[in-house]
Amino acid sequence: PAKPLSLAQGSQLVVFYAQKLPELCKLCSAPSEVFWTALVFFKRFYAVSSPMEFDPLVMMYTSVHVACKVEEVREITLEKILEVSGFGEDPAMKTKVTESELELLQNIGFVLLVEPQPVWALRLLAEEQRNFKVPVPGFPGSSEHFEELLSKAETLVYDCCISNDSLLLLPASIIFAAAWGAALDEGSGHPAGNGTSPSSTVLSMTQNFKAGDKDAVTRMMKEALHAMTQVNCRADMDKVTMQEIAKAARKCQRAFGMIHEERRQRSEAHRKERKRRRNDMKVPRSGLEELKRRAQVLQGQEEVEDDQVLHGAGEMED
Repeated sequence: PAKPLSLAQGSQLVVFYAQKLPELCKLCSAPSEVFWTALVFFKRFYAVSSPMEFDPLVMMYTSVHVACKVEEVREITLEKILEVSGFGEDPAMKTKVTESELELLQNIGFVLLVEPQPVWALRLLAEEQRNFKVPVPGFPGSSEHFEELLSKAETLVYDCCISNDSLLLLPASIIFAAAWGAALDEGSGHPAGNGTSPSSTVLSMTQNFKAGDKDAVTRMMKEALHAMTQVNCRADMDKVTMQEIAKAARKCQRAFGMIHEERRQRSEAHRKERKRRRNDMKVPRSGLEELKRRAQVLQGQEEVEDDQVLHGAGEMED
């Protein structure tokens, strides 16, 4: 019998495959917009779903495939994604990914627009800070250093959102601001949160906010900065342990698969029955049959809506 995973095991399995998302996007040459959108879809999906019911491997491919559609990267097809990752000759995998699209869309509430994107948001924030009248400690002087810190901040965003639930708990703009502040802290050698660190200057951009809003933003920024310092995205996961967890999850997925198949069969049977009834109601009736039908409706023996009956040429006239 299938043994349910613990909450910790399920979380480990989801994080494990979330870590594989950058590799998959790199293999198929997907731009950063596709990776970020796929990551958001993947994390949001498993915020309301279980890896015991839906295979994270399949959902990882589904997230990238749907993200390519949303971001209009038409040259990266499902066939290409599967081929570059070694599943090109596996028709079963293509079928699973295709069938999982609707599950993904339903579980993320069909909310497909993912904004803002880290690359442009971080650059906009950095450019805004460049225009400060007061020099920002640790702010890069050369363009090379500037691009290096932007890349570092982008990596922090991805690693943080892969390894924990910041993406689900905090606004994306807060995460981006914290990542930029953490990158400045690291570049300048200042410890975060000491009041004079570069990251504290990011908070100064909220000085025109209302008091309540400013307090809320400051609190969330501190939470995000703390999450950045706790990032351990590439922590070693024992291979044998992960294989055992995945094996147990597959047993649960097979059990859920049978439930899903029974549900699909019932739905298909109901659809065919509804179609048959509609077709029956379209058959022209004789005058006597029409009288019988109306009598049955009045007696509650047959539930047929009068406006769905198509009268033929041979039916009674009023």
